[in-house]
Amino acid sequence: MAENPRRRLEWSARAGADLADIDAWYAQFGATTAGRVVSSILTATKSLQDHPFLGTEGIKSGTRHMVVSEYPYTIVYRVAVSRVRVVRVLHQRRAYFQRVR
Repeated sequence: MAENPRRRLEWSARAGADLADIDAWYAQFGATTAGRVVSSILTATKSLQDHPFLGTEGIKSGTRHMVVSEYPYTIVYRVAVSRVRVVRVLHQRRAYFQRVR
């Protein structure tokens, strides 16, 4: 069985803005802290290039979610044949994650 080729990683403008906001928030506690958080998110995101189905099915149709294990963030992304597109990086307390019961 042939291996799947590595998928290209893309970031939406909103996901990029989310990451910049996260960096700015943690920068108030120091550049080292901000760097650790952002690095953790980027490492988790890069793993999706080789393993795009690690995350669970998302709340919105066609999306998947992957939790960043060290920090309370979830990467929301879409998988295509040749790419993984990060659409948001959200704090887990956001209303986005509150499912209607």
